[in-house]
Amino acid sequence: MLAAVLYILMGFNLASIYVERTNAIYKDVRFWLILCSLAMLVYLTIKCCRTA
Repeated sequence: MLAAVLYILMGFNLASIYVERTNAIYKDVRFWLILCSLAMLVYLTIKCCRTA
């Protein structure tokens, strides 16, 4: 349940950055922070599901 909430929040954060009218989204530090956090969340979810 908690993982689902975290995935939803990550999606909202990525969407809000995408909607902003910036020149290059990949140059924004917030984008990379959210992307790294999302990758870590996916890794931890997979790791947890394999051990359960």
